[in-house]
Amino acid sequence: MNIQLSDIVIFLFFGLCVYAWWSNISIREQALIKAKKHCQSLNLQLLDGSVAGIKWKPVWHQGQVKIKRSYKFEFSSSGIARYSGEIHYLGNKQQDIWLSPHDF
Repeated sequence: MNIQLSDIVIFLFFGLCVYAWWSNISIREQALIKAKKHCQSLNLQLLDGSVAGIKWKPVWHQGQVKIKRSYKFEFSSSGIARYSGEIHYLGNKQQDIWLSPHDF
């Protein structure tokens, strides 16, 4: 059995795709946990119990290529009205959380 260069390239590409997918799931789970904790600290209710990816792009940061991810979620202060929020990650580190103006 001979292994050709094209086989190695295909295997590496497949491995890279699996790693990127796994990493993205891990960071999405982190974003969900952080959004829940942030909402709880402000006496807000995280609606639907989920975050949704809205933006994903590679950026050059301090001499390295990192992935900038943004996730959207919805929360409520009264249980009736829905408001939106966003959580941003650079690589695997949280950058910030933004909450739309809402009533208390």
